[in-house]
Amino acid sequence: MSRATEVFIGCAVAVALAVIVDGALRPQSLYAQAVSPQAVADAQAACAADVQRLCAGVPPGGGRIIACLKQRQSEVSDGCKQAIAKAMRGPGGGAGSSAVAPAAAPVPEPTAPEPTAPAPPPSKPAPPPPSSSASRHGAPGASAGSGSYLLLKKAQIMTTTDDHPGEALWPAIEMLIPSTWDFKGTVRMYGGTTGCFSESFSVLWEAKSPDGVTKFLGLPNYAWQYSNDPQELHNLTDPNRRTHTGGKTNDLCAVAKPLSAEQYFRQSVLTDLRPAMTVESVEPYPALEQLVRQRNGLPSADSGNGGARVDAIRVRLSYQKDDKPMELWYSLALVTQTYRVGRGFLYDIHAVGQVALAAPKGKLDGNEKLFKVVMSSIQPTPRYTAYSNKWIANYYQIQANKEAAMDAIQADLDKTILQTYQHMSANAQRVSDIGFHANEQNLRDVRTYRDPSTGRTMELSNQYNHAWLNGANQYIMSDDPNFDPNGSLSGNWTQLQPVQP
Repeated sequence: MSRATEVFIGCAVAVALAVIVDGALRPQSLYAQAVSPQAVADAQAACAADVQRLCAGVPPGGGRIIACLKQRQSEVSDGCKQAIAKAMRGPGGGAGSSAVAPAAAPVPEPTAPEPTAPAPPPSKPAPPPPSSSASRHGAPGASAGSGSYLLLKKAQIMTTTDDHPGEALWPAIEMLIPSTWDFKGTVRMYGGTTGCFSESFSVLWEAKSPDGVTKFLGLPNYAWQYSNDPQELHNLTDPNRRTHTGGKTNDLCAVAKPLSAEQYFRQSVLTDLRPAMTVESVEPYPALEQLVRQRNGLPSADSGNGGARVDAIRVRLSYQKDDKPMELWYSLALVTQTYRVGRGFLYDIHAVGQVALAAPKGKLDGNEKLFKVVMSSIQPTPRYTAYSNKWIANYYQIQANKEAAMDAIQADLDKTILQTYQHMSANAQRVSDIGFHANEQNLRDVRTYRDPSTGRTMELSNQYNHAWLNGANQYIMSDDPNFDPNGSLSGNWTQLQPVQP
């Protein structure tokens, strides 16, 4: 078999198997007019054993079996190849379609270190690919030589919880990435740099091409708060009120004034990027803005009357890595929720959608569509959304109860302090009055006595320490503690009690 025939059959296998495996030819296929229904049926019968033998474990759909058979086309049986070749020749015995790429065009390898954006099918025969590395390898998962589709796989980040540390329970985040790329990701509780309840779940992930040069990175959200009401601002900065979820750390929810997305990037992101990077451009990113609005149930545009505001950007940066020039896109959106509190407003700010794509210089623009495909595919699963939202809401309720209890305690404390000061003030006045009266008695050489039988008080001389009174309004004064007039004098005498005035 000639090299040209092998190449033609290799191309035909990739395209005709779209019909055989997936049941329908892709609309953008270059061979759409070449295959008749009878030829499809014959090819299906001839190739069924090959599919079972070579790709039995590969799930159908998404071009996966096509890619599998294409990678192993040298093992495809002669009967399958001949049936496909017959189908591609068409009823007239020719190539069947002027849109078929030249038979001599080299077949690209199925794996690609440098993904390029999917392109629409050409309207004329495609020229032989140039000799650049990206063109030699083609787009990841692209059909043979055409670059007409992007073969993706679902990547998942599994949930771990505080109750089951290190145990993957169920998918938390799902996304699509090129089928040949490596992926790793994690959800960490209390792993962020913020103490805000809303960011207690930190999601990080990395997807990279087989050669590790082109990378997608997903970074955790970040949140902070601010208020222009003095009392609320005091509460936000009070460490006794604003501790991290569950008391796991002593981190506080950051307090800072609201910023634009570009200000946040330049002040809080750019300075931490390593290696150092240069901002080439900053542009609005409407697609991310609408994505964030849709996923957060926000209106399609800001109302201008407070509420929620979304500011999304994409930043283009340049840098050097291993002495090679690199480029990077960094996307982010700031969601600012505004609430009326006291005499002002509370601002609850979240930096979300923080995704970076790095590629060698000159290759970034070629990944424009891939960037958008991956960005739009990132989705939290319903189970993870329900779990995390319930968990966060629970801690906000705990915080609200804590704030109310602290306010009640503070109110009781304020009342107690008030009563204490009132008592101290009254006592001080009483002591002052007593002291003044005692001094005044000393000046007059008198002291106060009380008749225990009646409770009546009276002033007598202070020159004696003991005094008695009888019913005839007579008094006895003495310094002798053993003297008792009832034993030596007539009458009924009552000893008086010295008391404070």
